[in-house]
Amino acid sequence: MATRPADIGASIRRHRLALGMTLEALAEASGVSTTMLSEVERAVKNPTVRLAYQIARALHCSLTDLLEEDPGHPATIVRAAERRTLIDPTTAVERHGLSTELLKRGLEVVWYVIPAGRSAGEMAPNRPGILEHLTIVRGTLALRLDQERHSLSKGDSVTYGPQVATEYENGGLEPCEFLLLSDSSRAL
Repeated sequence: MATRPADIGASIRRHRLALGMTLEALAEASGVSTTMLSEVERAVKNPTVRLAYQIARALHCSLTDLLEEDPGHPATIVRAAERRTLIDPTTAVERHGLSTELLKRGLEVVWYVIPAGRSAGEMAPNRPGILEHLTIVRGTLALRLDQERHSLSKGDSVTYGPQVATEYENGGLEPCEFLLLSDSSRAL
């Protein structure tokens, strides 16, 4: 099936916005003028294969990704009893995997429960390009990124690229619960 200008234009726009890119930033990254990009996104023009390839590379996706129609995603429910859960027998730290479909896109959502006075232990550095976002849902947490320590309380969030050793430690008197989003979509 041939791709219509509206199809590829809408796809380019979706990918660009998902990356938080302006037309100007995409033009600079792809070598395609902002005028041409705007016309392609508005389905005024259909790009050549070469230009579409340049745009796809700048958007960190394949040309096929831009050409395939997005079928939408049905709701995926993971019941509490079906979660992929790991409970450390020594520390009682709980790690619950919450996402399924997101993993295919390089995103992982995890719910941690750290008992009072416990630590998840030191974790080795992640690969370059991985970005993590952590939000405290309950309690307090001491987040150690190599030698740097951050004290976080309920409602606090932090985003970091942990290419250093990481440790989650609960020095409080109640359990600490937090959600961790790990984005490996740009990992090397």
